[in-house]
Amino acid sequence: MLIKKYLINENHCNKDGKIKLSALQLFMQECAGEDFDSYGITGREMRENGMAFVLTRVAFDIYSEINLGDTVEVLTAHDHIEGVSLVREYVITSQKGYCCRATTIWILLNLNTRRILRPAALEHYPPTLNLFKEQVEYEKRIFSKEDALTPVLDIVIDSSYIDENGHVNNTYYQDFVAKAIEGRYCDRFLNHIQISYLHEIFEGESITVSGIFECDTARLRAVAGDKCSFEAVLKFRSE
Repeated sequence: MLIKKYLINENHCNKDGKIKLSALQLFMQECAGEDFDSYGITGREMRENGMAFVLTRVAFDIYSEINLGDTVEVLTAHDHIEGVSLVREYVITSQKGYCCRATTIWILLNLNTRRILRPAALEHYPPTLNLFKEQVEYEKRIFSKEDALTPVLDIVIDSSYIDENGHVNNTYYQDFVAKAIEGRYCDRFLNHIQISYLHEIFEGESITVSGIFECDTARLRAVAGDKCSFEAVLKFRSE
């Protein structure tokens, strides 16, 4: 388990002074890396051995805003294992109180074959703490076959999006989602978001984001060629 504090500055915020979820997820990614480092599992050594952790799902329940000038405290723990998936939990607070909960699901990937490995392939392994009785709820199926989606955004992936594992860093997906709903839900509070990472996105690819937009829910799907890259659902309430 690891706890770390961050001071929110202008680089972490939108123009309105509210934190970007991509910045918050970057904090979470950093904390997860430091937590694994403390057990002797460094990202550099994993890559040298042809392995990397890859995020397959993130789900947030958001309770209060995080703004410019706030200090946030991120608590994270490797909670338990489900089959080949590693479940990591987060609790995020600020000086104003409880801000959000998040559950992330990870797999261990062979970087050469892009195949999933079992967690036992790691030489060192952190203890499973089982601190959380419940995960943040998520939808197993975001779309039905009958859904008609409206294209809203095209993105060409250049090298600035790519991380050391050779694909788009998971934090950028939050920026893609934010761009796709730009101009919508401005008078609503985002209280839940789920992103399911379905297929890796690589440099040079182009993705098209389409969606269904209802009064309190947005559903998004990104496609690169014939591959579905990610799906997301966002839920809003009146402020």
